Amino acid sequence: MRMRNLFCVVAAILSAVELAAQPARVEPVRGPFWSGTVRGKGRNEILADKGIVITVGADKRAYVCYDTDLMRLSLVWTGDFLEFGNTLSRIEWPPPPQVKGDPLFGTRPGPGWAKDGDFTDPRRDHQGPLPKDRAHYRGLHVHGDNVILSYTVGDCEVLEMPGVENTETGVVFTRTFQVGRSSAPLTLLVAEAGQAAKSDGKSGPAAGNVAVLMDAAGAGGGVIAAGLRGTLEGAAWENVNGRIHLKLPPLKDPARFQLAIWRGPQKDLTRTATGLITRGPAVDLAGFCNGGPAHFPEPAVTRGVRGTGDGPYIADTLTEPYPNPWNVHTFFGGFDFFADGRAATCTFHGDVFIVSGIDDSLEKLTWRRFATGMFQPLGLKIVDDTVYVLGRDQITRLHDLNHDGEADFYENFNNDVIVTPNYHEFALDLHTDSKGNFYFAKGAPWEPEVTSPHQGCLFKVSRDGAKFEVIATGFRAPNGMTVGPHDEITVSDNQGHWMPSSKLNWIREGGFYGMTPSAHRDLVLRRNGTNFTANPSDPRVRAKYGFRGWDADSPIPDHYDLPFCWLPMSMDNSSGGQVWVTGDKWGPLKDHLLFMSYGKCTLFEVMKEDVDGVTQGGMVQLPLKFNSGLMRGRVNPRDGQVYLCGLKGWQTSATRDGGFYRVRFTGKPVHLPSALHAMKNGMEIAFASPLDDKSATDAQNYSVEQWNYLWTGNYGSPDFSVRNPAEKKHDRPEVKSARLSADKKTVFLEIPDIRPCDQMKIRFNIDAADGTPVSQEIYNTIYKLGRERKLGTN
Repeated sequence: MRMRNLFCVVAAILSAVELAAQPARVEPVRGPFWSGTVRGKGRNEILADKGIVITVGADKRAYVCYDTDLMRLSLVWTGDFLEFGNTLSRIEWPPPPQVKGDPLFGTRPGPGWAKDGDFTDPRRDHQGPLPKDRAHYRGLHVHGDNVILSYTVGDCEVLEMPGVENTETGVVFTRTFQVGRSSAPLTLLVAEAGQAAKSDGKSGPAAGNVAVLMDAAGAGGGVIAAGLRGTLEGAAWENVNGRIHLKLPPLKDPARFQLAIWRGPQKDLTRTATGLITRGPAVDLAGFCNGGPAHFPEPAVTRGVRGTGDGPYIADTLTEPYPNPWNVHTFFGGFDFFADGRAATCTFHGDVFIVSGIDDSLEKLTWRRFATGMFQPLGLKIVDDTVYVLGRDQITRLHDLNHDGEADFYENFNNDVIVTPNYHEFALDLHTDSKGNFYFAKGAPWEPEVTSPHQGCLFKVSRDGAKFEVIATGFRAPNGMTVGPHDEITVSDNQGHWMPSSKLNWIREGGFYGMTPSAHRDLVLRRNGTNFTANPSDPRVRAKYGFRGWDADSPIPDHYDLPFCWLPMSMDNSSGGQVWVTGDKWGPLKDHLLFMSYGKCTLFEVMKEDVDGVTQGGMVQLPLKFNSGLMRGRVNPRDGQVYLCGLKGWQTSATRDGGFYRVRFTGKPVHLPSALHAMKNGMEIAFASPLDDKSATDAQNYSVEQWNYLWTGNYGSPDFSVRNPAEKKHDRPEVKSARLSADKKTVFLEIPDIRPCDQMKIRFNIDAADGTPVSQEIYNTIYKLGRERKLGTN
């Protein structure tokens, strides 16, 4: 205990010294809004899981936070923005950003609009968006410093723009509305007493066009007053239990009105009230929805670096724009190509860049800041030259309405996914199938205390964004996937609780892929020799049976869907995405699947085989190294080369925060395995180029190891013997002979003691027919052995 306390003291001193030595943090240049989970002044007070914070006012010192799940105004405050800690320059594990300024008023979690006068929250466990027929967020328009929210309430279309006015008695926040026809009455929650602190907020008068709440909460106490500006026949205030409601009748015609809301001392109410109802000029919000002036018209320009070497594949670097005029970091989380070869890239901190100048030389790369303010985007897909971005909160479809090179409308394509404040539940990667459906995955929480039905799942969204469904579960950190040319889906995962090692999954709809806390279904569980059936993802079920679901004492399910290939920690401690090589310009690896390692910053070729309906395979690393973790890959339709991007956010051997790369085929001979087959008496390995007969047939040039993993709730797994499962060791079966085919491209390794196993390692040091040394390692998985190879034949 003394040693632990001493360590904590030393660590605190070193941390203080490090902080003192660091230069002052330079704030990024933001757009008019920022998206993310927002925390109030209390450590555990969540203002909005899917928050949009809009900066209002000429001095940019006033803020409005909306909750797009509930379509409510959560909080307004003045002064400082948000406290981000180090998350503006890193990817860390703190709580969500916290309000830093002085709160004025807001509302507690719950629907922002009533249904039939009822504000009861209809959502299961109060998670996710409201039912679409109740209220639905459609997106936001940006016009200069103005942000206009677009949403529906029932069948009524609503545009809303927040603003602020400075008066002698303090700031007045405004909410300008333009509403369409509605078939039913509408009731809006305007403000609530005691948002900043617990209070017995009492209702004050609600007469004429002003409603008042007596509110003792916050510095100075006082009142909250709301005024209605404009003529809205039939509108009425309602004060209920410390809440201000505005009741609207059914609307036969569209209407415009404005609310003005103030908080201050009661003594100033009389001279403030008149200003709250003074009507300003009518504002046509639709006029702000056609595009406005660009915020970031000047691009950044970099010069790419072509790689060197004499191999068949060379890695070039598309130099990222960092540092840049906006002080934003370039942690690349996704990218894709337009038809003309330009790229769009998204960054973890919320930006999208359009990159032009991607030619053979890479001499002049131009980076235009196209969009900003999104919620940790880690996936991007371009469909019909339109950019779709996956954030933690939604898939956003970006529109440049006035064609000035910057997004004006951030359309909510689909926001059905549930968000919680947990750091680890990133939304990851974005792909489409041949029918236009979208796919992405979501991580499980860390620690693995699953609390929502969407944590650790793979999702499918219909091509029109209307339908959202879970198609597979049981993922821990699925930082990458792809959809193949025949709509085959693969998803990676990496070592951790319930993950013995990193792996690549071949997905079947309805599958469960091993992360027991995120199974989201009933499983047959075994604990202390007893079986019982339960859903380990339900907190109520875990409490009933008394288990956490992820420690050493967790009950073990009777099955899960096995990956088609495992990778040991030495080769990949944190997996990334995959990409299929399409086109004819990348040499003999055409139609092959490539696998990216985020943790080791490396790229693998994948070799898949099916034995009697069982999918299994192996991987071999390409002789390339990158400066950032690899997470996403695409083939550029213009040049047919493979492009990759990634970042340095958590444990990795990366040396740069972000990287964007081109892996270029040079035309030189490729000396890589191209196919792999497990047989009852050995392994058959096909190569892309002919081999030297003498070295390839020398059994001493090959070695083989086999081992298994143990699937438990522990973090990772030791390596266990296949022959003697209780022993923590590798088996080393003998390679009895090596035989080369007539075309010199296929080797059969005779291995009499070959067995099905989680992990096999095949190492070889041989020569190609042209004399090139071929020294490589294959890591593969065998669930089923194929037919016996007859020796003496090719």
